[in-house]
Amino acid sequence: MSSSKPQMYIYHLPYEERRKLCFILDQNNKWEELALKHMLYDEMAIANVRKEVVRGNSPSSELLTLWGHQNHTVFELFILLYRMDVHEGLSILRPFVDDKYHRLIKITNIENGIKRVQIHDSKVPTSNFNRNTDKSIPKPGPVFSNENNETKINNNLQAQATEKPLNIQVNANNDNVPNFKRQQDSTQMLTACVASSAGLIPQIPYEELELATDNWNSNRILGQGGFGTVFRGTWKCTQVAIKRLKTKENTKKEFAEQIRQSITELHCLNAYRHDNILPIYGYSISSSSGITAHPCLVYQYMPGGSLDSRIRTRDETRVMSWPARLNIAIGTARGLQFLHTTLHGNKPLIHGDIKSANILLDLLDQPKIGDFGLAREGPENNLTHILVSRVQGTAPYLPIEFLRSNQFSTKIDTYSFGVVLFELATACPPASATCNKRLLKDYVVDYPVENIIQLKDPRAEGGESIFYQLVRIGKECVQHRSKRPEMVDVLLMLEKVMLL
Repeated sequence: MSSSKPQMYIYHLPYEERRKLCFILDQNNKWEELALKHMLYDEMAIANVRKEVVRGNSPSSELLTLWGHQNHTVFELFILLYRMDVHEGLSILRPFVDDKYHRLIKITNIENGIKRVQIHDSKVPTSNFNRNTDKSIPKPGPVFSNENNETKINNNLQAQATEKPLNIQVNANNDNVPNFKRQQDSTQMLTACVASSAGLIPQIPYEELELATDNWNSNRILGQGGFGTVFRGTWKCTQVAIKRLKTKENTKKEFAEQIRQSITELHCLNAYRHDNILPIYGYSISSSSGITAHPCLVYQYMPGGSLDSRIRTRDETRVMSWPARLNIAIGTARGLQFLHTTLHGNKPLIHGDIKSANILLDLLDQPKIGDFGLAREGPENNLTHILVSRVQGTAPYLPIEFLRSNQFSTKIDTYSFGVVLFELATACPPASATCNKRLLKDYVVDYPVENIIQLKDPRAEGGESIFYQLVRIGKECVQHRSKRPEMVDVLLMLEKVMLL
């Protein structure tokens, strides 16, 4: 969507429009088709929604509430209703999507008219859009789906990008049905999806990033992960880090998850700007020839690398001093409390994957939080937590209430941050043989208090008082959820240590 009409989340849909839409979806149980075939909820979730009928409530309203908890937008719902031919619903949502998508309402109306006409070539399946003999008007491929109640972007993008435009000519029973020409533009659909999350973040032509990295020279690789490779580049006379998603080696499911997380990250980095949050400069999803095979995100280059690699560096000249470790802890806490207290729709943003590998350092070792791919909105102020359908994140950094009971709250980030404090204090990884094959959290918490100094990183001289405070505050952070402090309180604790 263009910036002229900001994206609207499902939970911001006005009451009257939502009521009308739910009335339409309740008729003939259209909501079940929406939930099962398009949002891809499982039977258990649908059964729970169906219980609202017994209670005298609208099942469609419950479905929209459930879907809205996952940060879905009105634009996404608009596309799903288009695929279902619910043109009354499209008309209701029309004021809340960009004008350029209003043509889909007209297309739906034309299709409905065509369906009432008997088509001679009735043997041609209407789903076969790759044949010129097909007489139905093609719809965009699935833009959004939902797997395990999480947003997914289907990996039909590459296939659609290679399809040739179709000329649809329908003539039936001597009725004067006009010729209808329509290009299936998957680039437009992907661009709209990403742009609606990116806001004012600029889209960068893929060719510019090729130049920035000397055509993806292997000497410029900063790191590699399951979803792609990060390159150092020079773009607009500026040092940048470019995350290039790898698509050829990945399965469709993996690529869908890449795109979902990239869109989430674009949304978060566009909406939350802070000194301790990694700035994003742009993104790339297309080139002069269409959709690129390697979508990219472009970030500020962080020459200090990740906290993970810095803590455990083998270069003795790069071992961090204790004041530097405390400063990194304070900066990270400041960024997290910003996410938790800057409310959008009366809800905090929870990072969901705080770990030393996702904390990056600049030239002066100032920390910035990165990788917002798993970020989600948390509960409203009057709720302690919400339940999510599946656990995502890095297990050694996640609390038991999330791993076992799927309870999602800001205190997940607090717990993860506590593990990072233990890493800063000991230089041990979150789980390794160094800790007698135990989690670092359990190892530190169970270690005899009178001997805790034995866990201090021996490579950094002095700093006993800071070490003790990092361990003490870390223990506060990994307590049971009811006793665990919010990040704003953790920040105050750390700032007091700075004054000692």
